[in-house]
Amino acid sequence: MPELSSRRRVEVALSHQEPDRVPWDCTFTVVPYLKLMKYLGLPIEEEPRPNWASAVRPSVRLLQELQTDLCYLGLSQPKGAPVFEYGKEKNVDEWGIVFKKVVQPNGTFEYFFDEQPLAGATIKDLEKFPWPDPYDPARVEGLESKCRRLYENTEFALVGRFNSPIFEQAHYLRGFQQLLMDCAMDPEFAGALLDRTTDIAIGMVKAGLKACGKYLTILRLAGDDMGQQDRTLLSPKMFRELIKPRFARLYAAAKAEFHKYNPDGKIKAHTDGNVYPLIEDYIEMGLDILNPVQPYVAQMDHGRVKREFGDRLSFHGGMDIQDVLPFGSPEDVKREARKVMRILGPRGGYILAPTHYVLPDVPPENIMALRDTVLEFGRYPL
Repeated sequence: MPELSSRRRVEVALSHQEPDRVPWDCTFTVVPYLKLMKYLGLPIEEEPRPNWASAVRPSVRLLQELQTDLCYLGLSQPKGAPVFEYGKEKNVDEWGIVFKKVVQPNGTFEYFFDEQPLAGATIKDLEKFPWPDPYDPARVEGLESKCRRLYENTEFALVGRFNSPIFEQAHYLRGFQQLLMDCAMDPEFAGALLDRTTDIAIGMVKAGLKACGKYLTILRLAGDDMGQQDRTLLSPKMFRELIKPRFARLYAAAKAEFHKYNPDGKIKAHTDGNVYPLIEDYIEMGLDILNPVQPYVAQMDHGRVKREFGDRLSFHGGMDIQDVLPFGSPEDVKREARKVMRILGPRGGYILAPTHYVLPDVPPENIMALRDTVLEFGRYPL
């Protein structure tokens, strides 16, 4: 097959056909991003602006150097919203959540939730809470022109990433332990809170798609982790009663809105860990792409999920970031990447990527080994 553009390569793969090679993607936290830019000798034309999770949007120059196939776009902050200052001891976001800086033994730092504004709230308090406005026009200021420039001047498959999460945003506001207790002991409150976060997520998706949906190949819905290493986070019964109806509402609204602008657009959702017992639910809700297909956790054997679901679901991820990418040699990375592509890549329906943002313990050499392996061994037939 002749060489395809990244955009076309991704479109073919997501139609469950084999393109010229396996598409690939890579996202970064700030420390490894800066290390990789220095390693490659690339100028930092614009200072990265990490969010509370230390994630950054890589420069187009880096993505082109890596020959990745996806490029992400997001919303901006509303005017007057607090600006997250990376490095500051404490930050507050537009939801009123306070983040505290915690320095790690290796000298890097992370932000952790320090104050949750709905920690002691009752269901009546939800009526009075100052909820963010998903339709604030500042969120999409400049988005259409930026997206159009990337669409016209690069070959990337463009990915919109617009909404806040549903379940995770609820526990950011409430506290993780308290929300789990709510789900078990006060499902009326939990449901009311989840309905609020769902409404806002849908609003953000609609605002982003209205601005640039016609240029997008994929709509990436915000991460809502439903898995642990060995089991689902909630029981499947509780998931189906409390979480699934809200996810289904978001997925249906997102897909209907997306298809107004791109009838072939696909929706992708992120959930870490062992979610094997819930995969049929995700398919039933209309999900097109499951991320990150985390390896080496219970029940998520790549061969198994490909056999059982690969004709109805595409996969994004699959590359181990708990052991191989941070602690393996470049040769280990190459072996793992070849194995993953051979299992998840046949018949298309796969985009290779690390199963999380690249973290500070991943050396630049291993990212380059991953790139080189995809380019050399990712060609079909695998």
